[in-house]
Amino acid sequence: MFTATFHPSRLRGVASVPPSKSEAHRAFILAAMGLGSCRLRGMAQPLCDDLQATLSGLSAIGTKVVQEGDALEVLPVSATEGRVQGMARFHANACAATLRMIIPICWALGQPARITMEDGLWNRPLEAYGPLAERVGGSLRRIPAANGLPAAVEVSGKLVPGEYVVDGSMSSQFASGLLMALSHVSGPARLMVNKPIVSRPYLDMTLKMVELFGGKVEEEAEGIFNILPIREQNPVEITIHRDWTQAAAFICANALGAGVMLEGLSMPKEDEMSLQGDEGILAVFRRMGLSFWNTQHGLYGTNPSRTRFIPLQADCSDMPDLAPFIALICTQAQGTSVLKGLKRLAVKECDRLSATVELLTRLGGVARVSEDGDAIIVEGATCVLGSAGLRGGITVDSRGDHRMVMLAAIAALIADLPVTVMGLECLSKSWPGFLEVYRSLGGIVS
Repeated sequence: MFTATFHPSRLRGVASVPPSKSEAHRAFILAAMGLGSCRLRGMAQPLCDDLQATLSGLSAIGTKVVQEGDALEVLPVSATEGRVQGMARFHANACAATLRMIIPICWALGQPARITMEDGLWNRPLEAYGPLAERVGGSLRRIPAANGLPAAVEVSGKLVPGEYVVDGSMSSQFASGLLMALSHVSGPARLMVNKPIVSRPYLDMTLKMVELFGGKVEEEAEGIFNILPIREQNPVEITIHRDWTQAAAFICANALGAGVMLEGLSMPKEDEMSLQGDEGILAVFRRMGLSFWNTQHGLYGTNPSRTRFIPLQADCSDMPDLAPFIALICTQAQGTSVLKGLKRLAVKECDRLSATVELLTRLGGVARVSEDGDAIIVEGATCVLGSAGLRGGITVDSRGDHRMVMLAAIAALIADLPVTVMGLECLSKSWPGFLEVYRSLGGIVS
């Protein structure tokens, strides 16, 4: 287990953020299912484990991918020597997006597959696809780890034109996977996503990406989509934007007094809509008192008043992965903050809801999970060391969750003593270069 100690310090400089995982997953899949090669720019190495998992899955069903500098050339299944005969096999690592999006792609191709994975991923919800297995004339079998063999899911069946229903309350990834798959069946299809639809911005991202690849999807009413099959060639080239989810760590650091400019990111223009829902962190932090500027080196944000932040009442259901960072800033607010819509955090890489509260509490903050398990409540004014800092001198377990490592690393910046974190190897899931960037900005890690 990789253990490191983060010391109080002030970050400053220019940080290069990795490519958006959410955009890249969708672009990989749509390029692999389309006609003609597609060049994806902005894919600087090293790619994180999650993106490697999706590429592994697509390779297993016949896609070819060639790395050329910061670009990936994707040669789709239709252009290769032929689909894999028999059962495709690959490892999804711990990536829920890979598992949930590639299952319907296998159904669209009529490709049986055995997908192995880490135990943590096997335990995450997959029930939304249960009713669909019979609908596609196949199966979805979950196999727990046993006798030294990893956990797995086996799928078979064939998606055909027609009407489908999927639960939208667990994750938008199920609906996203089906939208991409149904855009590659032989005729028109209709998808009904049962409400409530969580993380709706990421479903909207899928719709925009399908359109970019030549698809036509009409939303006739909320959550009811009419889908025409894609007949056009893949775009010759597209660019994957930087990842707002990963950038949130350093936006949070700036709120705590750092001076980091985020290369490749900028304040959106009024008439621009980002593909990434987690860009919404800008609006959240502006409500708390931060200001943001576009500089020649990238996006910069700071708290110009140098006082405590305004407490926050926010629904974070569209960006639950950012709630831990927002909760950290809420420890510095002038009063009580309530972050709602977080029940799903309990079934992430770890129980991220309780892990966030535990870490903030050990750092001297006062935080708790609401009785209904859907919110984090933070009492900012009672932080042990006041607005100046947090209490360090602790050792915490990452619980195998990359977000918890980043949260502890950023919190350590304003702690009175260092914070030691066990299990940093999980950073490779989303940002293998996080420690390198953190150190380059002046972060002290031993």
